[in-house]
Amino acid sequence: MTKILGLILELNPFHNGHLYFINKIKEKVKPACTIAVLSGNYTMRGDLSVIDKFTKTSLLLTAGIDIVLELPFVSAVNSADYFAGNAVNTLGELAITDIGFGVETDDAHKLNWMKDIIDNPEFNLLLHQHLKKGLSYPAGCLQALKHFTNDHDIIESFTLPNNTLAIQYLRALKQTGKPIKTTLIKRIANNYYDETITGKLASATALRKLLRKNENISSYVPAFCQNVSYINPEKAEKNLLYLLKYNFIHRDNNYFQNILGINEGIENRFAAFLDQATDYQQFIKRMQTKRYTANKIKRLILHIILNTDKTYENTFRHYVRMLGAGPKGLSYIRSMPKTIKNNIITTLKHHDDIMVTTEYRASRLYDLITDKSLAVNEFKIPIIGGKNEYETY
Repeated sequence: MTKILGLILELNPFHNGHLYFINKIKEKVKPACTIAVLSGNYTMRGDLSVIDKFTKTSLLLTAGIDIVLELPFVSAVNSADYFAGNAVNTLGELAITDIGFGVETDDAHKLNWMKDIIDNPEFNLLLHQHLKKGLSYPAGCLQALKHFTNDHDIIESFTLPNNTLAIQYLRALKQTGKPIKTTLIKRIANNYYDETITGKLASATALRKLLRKNENISSYVPAFCQNVSYINPEKAEKNLLYLLKYNFIHRDNNYFQNILGINEGIENRFAAFLDQATDYQQFIKRMQTKRYTANKIKRLILHIILNTDKTYENTFRHYVRMLGAGPKGLSYIRSMPKTIKNNIITTLKHHDDIMVTTEYRASRLYDLITDKSLAVNEFKIPIIGGKNEYETY
């Protein structure tokens, strides 16, 4: 059976750990074609990507990915369950047979057990009880989990970032009903939030911290990333804060009730804290509550600025847009039925779907806050390339 491997990536930024993951998963699966779905200029956690999506596409093609698909803004800047569901559904459109993801716990049995617990009605009842007490979603999940197990390893690993996403990927795969095989790759050296650097391996969090200090990260990224131009996160966030303030200056608080994610009067909390806000990161910290995590606040800021409609709330939405492809990827697409090929978007030109128009606005926003001029690329054909040299880590 021909194997088609699917991967879900953010690359914020692309580092040696990502290259290790790509090479390791391909070594294990041995696919005929590898497809990556990529969150672009913004991440699931509401951060600005320090590398733009077009550069990321070129890097992935160089790293040996055959097809790069886009996870659009409204699908990517979302909670873990919707992010995972949209990503898995996107890959499913191109008939993947296998999927791989990085985890802190590479015990498939335990991850599947945790997935089954989340889908248990009793778990959800307990979770809502804890949420009503004011706990955040992650904290509420953890408390609900303790009613089902005292396994220290499961409890400790349940809320780790990559495990959290892995559980949601497994849930999404189950919902597709397709026989897609999963392969897990355990993270090495550093976890997602680790700021400690081990040799040439560093977490994306640690590297973003270095970029904030204008320090060189070339020792921790693949050779083909050496000439990448990274954005200045602090400057971009300062611009975001100005735009957020402007929104609340010229609009009544009630207006924001129609924005994706705005509930429970959080718009009033925004208005109260914005007047005195001078630093984006400090504003995020002040805005946080037990129910509203830093990631949720960051996502809300982007949705407010881009005026993302509430109709997207609690809905799975995706499209299949090809950002780039190599020779094997193009050959695979040519072999697909017309019904599938006809649904692949290759440029935003001549498309006026609300997801497409929102993506273009998000791209223009990225240009505005980073002093780039990349939005014009939305109307160009996909990047065509391939792996120039085999690099391992």
